[in-house]
Amino acid sequence: MIRRALSLALAAAALAAAAPQAQAQLNPGLHVARATDSFGGTNGVGASVQLSFPLFPIDLFVAGEYFFPDCGTVAECSFMGGSADLHLGLPVPVLTPYATGGLVYRRTDVGGGAGAVAKTGYGGGVGVNLGALVLGAYAEVRYEVVDPEDQVVIRLGLRF
Repeated sequence: MIRRALSLALAAAALAAAAPQAQAQLNPGLHVARATDSFGGTNGVGASVQLSFPLFPIDLFVAGEYFFPDCGTVAECSFMGGSADLHLGLPVPVLTPYATGGLVYRRTDVGGGAGAVAKTGYGGGVGVNLGALVLGAYAEVRYEVVDPEDQVVIRLGLRF
């Protein structure tokens, strides 16, 4: 009976110690991005939100970007996009490599709103999270498959 009570007490203590680590974490972030093929390559800025559960190696990552393309001879053009991905990370502290994959949305406009085209597709890639006490960083390289231009997108960001 004493052994059973001691076992239950130890299990309860272990669960109580793990409870703060088991809570979901919501981390907003900001990043710069490079789309390598649209408009001959263009830079942009973006925001992201990462929902992670520390006891599991899978995170939900949602990001959006606005790019600043060179419009060439067109008076107005715009390019923006976003993605909703799952990150599957290796359980390595501080520097966590991950594989990513998910849905991609892209909106391209080469006519001041009249010629806007919105398309969806998919993407995947690899990245690394660098975790610190208050601030984190990430770098990601992904390949996006969205007609008419499949392309590589590079993201470098900070997470708060």
